[in-house]
Amino acid sequence: MQPSLPIPELLQQLSAFATTIAGNLSGNEIDWTWRPDPASWSLGEVMCHLRDVEKEVHAVRYKAVVAEENPFLPGAATDEWATIRCYEEQDGPTARDAFLAARQQNLSHLQSLDEESWQRLGRHAFLGPTSLQELVNLAVQHDEVHQQQIQELLRKQADSLQD
Repeated sequence: MQPSLPIPELLQQLSAFATTIAGNLSGNEIDWTWRPDPASWSLGEVMCHLRDVEKEVHAVRYKAVVAEENPFLPGAATDEWATIRCYEEQDGPTARDAFLAARQQNLSHLQSLDEESWQRLGRHAFLGPTSLQELVNLAVQHDEVHQQQIQELLRKQADSLQD
């Protein structure tokens, strides 16, 4: 695992990603269902994934580490959710808005915590003992992966319109 960023930077990165999503995915010209190839996710599917991970993985883990003594933090096979939950049939803007709301709730919760809370530990299924700060650092890394994916999808979608 990469060394964790300082807490203020983690909070800033979480907020910046939400701001970027709100700005880059707000136009009417976006085709939420377009995909460059059958194996790739559409923007709508990416937003469904981000929404569900924010609500059902990140939020749950953050709250458990703060509220419980050394809680077990199970792994999650979130990529499978795309098929199981029929992401391709869901509305992209609705998923985007739900993600942004969930991210704001998580940010509000995290911003209210003291230094001691950030150092509390949980037992991550794959990583072993993991602090809240490390969990948030993982969330920032997850955001970075999907930010690149979103930018690539937007670029390819724009290119396909020019062909």
